Amino acid sequence: MFGFGNTTPEVECGVIIDIGSGSVGAAVLISDYEQEAPQILWTHREHVVIAPETNSEISLKHIHTALVNVFLQLGTTGTKKLLEHNQQLKIKFLQVTVSAPWAYTAIKHVTFTDDHPFEINDTLIADLSETAHTQSQEVILKNTLLQENNIAILDSKPIGIVANGYTVERDIEATAREVSLAHLTALTQKKVIDIVADSKNKILPKATIYTHSFMYAYYEVLQQSYPDTKEACLIDVTSEATEMGVIRDGILTHVTHIPYGTYTLARKIAAIGTLPTEEAYAYLKGGTSFVDTKLSTEKKNTLSVVLSLYEEQLATMFKTTGDVLGIPKTLFLHCDLHTETFFRNHIQNAAQTATKMKHVIHPITKNFLGDATQYDTALQLSALYFHKKHQEAVVRSL
Repeated sequence: MFGFGNTTPEVECGVIIDIGSGSVGAAVLISDYEQEAPQILWTHREHVVIAPETNSEISLKHIHTALVNVFLQLGTTGTKKLLEHNQQLKIKFLQVTVSAPWAYTAIKHVTFTDDHPFEINDTLIADLSETAHTQSQEVILKNTLLQENNIAILDSKPIGIVANGYTVERDIEATAREVSLAHLTALTQKKVIDIVADSKNKILPKATIYTHSFMYAYYEVLQQSYPDTKEACLIDVTSEATEMGVIRDGILTHVTHIPYGTYTLARKIAAIGTLPTEEAYAYLKGGTSFVDTKLSTEKKNTLSVVLSLYEEQLATMFKTTGDVLGIPKTLFLHCDLHTETFFRNHIQNAAQTATKMKHVIHPITKNFLGDATQYDTALQLSALYFHKKHQEAVVRSL
């Protein structure tokens, strides 16, 4: 990002598009190199209607509709807000992040060894990266949802280099007898990217698009903000999925998800009590009155079974770390502000079940994103990623 010319302006304006499992959000922001955080001028999010029954095909069509509606709002109220703030600023960048299950992220590790020391150069990294990319695509194409739809590459890049057992920066000259490269490949449905590109060409024809999986942006923000965090587990709870990313030695090494999120649980709870789904969703936000007033003892027991099943699914996911180790002791949780307590408790239980040890969970909504929680937290996290990348580009051009 910001890879044009020899200099990068100290103030840039961009648009963030966040495609979640059950909603689409957008934000207009200003990134000032000298400021700690970006300034968010405008946000909007379109939620998919919570239906009693749903499947991936129907949900994806709803996401397509929400994406179009978000761009319509961006083209009217979003751009108007920018003009009211500063008529001189122009939107140059459109950053798109996509969450599971619409984004599928795979990380492959390729190792090269030699009896004699060799130089770690761009040619070697490019060769290893190409090998890892090919292997990643083979794994991702086994995903049923992606097989049934045309796919497009969201992101493909090396994200970590280990030389002789030590993590090194790519731009550091070094020699080694063994080098291992971690390469990230993220895919999504081509239809999603087509809608983004078509809408961008109508509303922001001069803007440049950059696409990423949300988990990668989440990982980058954590690394940039807390570079000393070498072992951690990232959790992202969206409407229809709970996604996990494992960090080892400061490198994102494994990403996976289960098809259970806030809306998924709300539908199951609503079915138990024959309730409106919105009332069941309020339970996830801490509203428990209907449990005492509307559920019989039998239905309360069924509710406990549903929540236990979610914890079992989480525990199973926590055991699939991509290596022989358990999940790290430190977990970072991103979810809706109002459901933070609910998911923190169940994730804590599941993690302890999976590893037989206690874990420290940091809810990033409050502890990581700071006090500015009046904004959509997924958009705020993506905006931080945009801002950090802008700051890096300015430093490189100085």
